[in-house]
Amino acid sequence: MDSQSLPALSERKQQILNAARDLFSHKGYGAASMRDLAEELEIKPASLYSHYKSKEDMLWEIAIRAKEAFFQKVLPLAKGEGSVEDRLGAMIHAHVGVIIDNINASAIFFGEWKHLSEPRRSEFAAYQEAYEQAFRELVDEGIGAGGFRDQNTRFGVRSLLAGINWIHKWYKPAGRMKAEEIARQAADFGLAALK
Repeated sequence: MDSQSLPALSERKQQILNAARDLFSHKGYGAASMRDLAEELEIKPASLYSHYKSKEDMLWEIAIRAKEAFFQKVLPLAKGEGSVEDRLGAMIHAHVGVIIDNINASAIFFGEWKHLSEPRRSEFAAYQEAYEQAFRELVDEGIGAGGFRDQNTRFGVRSLLAGINWIHKWYKPAGRMKAEEIARQAADFGLAALK
């Protein structure tokens, strides 16, 4: 599933989307209302509808833009230079980098997208599957080359990503661990778990 270039947003739409992203990630999509969002932006709720037809349209826009960040920064590394371990380590490192650079959007990429209605929900689930598949293919390549132990690849990749994906819940820019250290350790631990 190829990445696509998304159109740039107007400044006002970007402001609305940023506020919606932060609200949905902190309060949860289901608990957040258009009234809450309007209050955050200090505008009337009706004004939101001139930019987005529904709360779900905002969720979709946030989810697709988060997907693009992961697809563009992580997936090309699977076909890059180096050994399987080098490429997978680079993918894990980049995955962590996207999470840290997009903390609130990551919450939507990992979970809030499940509030989408059909057919968007199935479309986004297919993106999630394609993303994981790129990791699975590389792990399978590593198993075939003897660098990784034989295992259920789907379980291994899901376990690896599940552990990393919690970073958006606890990462603090002013915390003891800096982004680069987190990314390096996640890659080291992930590769060690597969060997």
